[in-house]
Amino acid sequence: MDAVNTLGQRRAVQQRILPIIRAPLFWQLAALGTVSVASKVWLGAQSDPGSSIQDWGIVAPFVAVTLQGTTSMTPMGSSLIPVLNGMLFPLLLAVVLNLVGGVAGSVGMYYIWRRGERELQIRERLRALPPWARRFTRDDLSSLIIMRMLPWAGGNLANLIAGAHHVPLRVHILGVAIGSLPGSIIYASLGAGIISL
Repeated sequence: MDAVNTLGQRRAVQQRILPIIRAPLFWQLAALGTVSVASKVWLGAQSDPGSSIQDWGIVAPFVAVTLQGTTSMTPMGSSLIPVLNGMLFPLLLAVVLNLVGGVAGSVGMYYIWRRGERELQIRERLRALPPWARRFTRDDLSSLIIMRMLPWAGGNLANLIAGAHHVPLRVHILGVAIGSLPGSIIYASLGAGIISL
């Protein structure tokens, strides 16, 4: 009897997991996570990551934006790159690079979650949340800006909601730019402050 129950439980788990693993969204997120982890490992392996990026010369700002964009597209994120931008570039340029990297990563995740809505029925799952939690899933501009300012996963949650709810791209970009501006300034200023010590 126990063997039959165990076999039934295994089949139930397989029926839930196999569609997820077969979904293209799963593999896109896995590839994105791999690229992000590889970027962070490469950056962490550098004895002086700032000079490694600066060695790229005129391409250095593009490298910084690419690294920030890829690492910001995962829940892990990385505050190291925005701080490095403040150390490597003039303050205003560092703030702009931080904003551009944040917007690039957020737009990428917006499209991933927009496509993922079809495969995962995210909106339906968000509607199934308890009433107190549904308040945090609003898709208007002010809610997305405030959500983006929350530490750790606020930006990722804002990307998920904007993509799943098919918020117009211009509204999403505006929300990212406004919501990320304080952090972009803080990280760039922190990097500039470290250099001046």
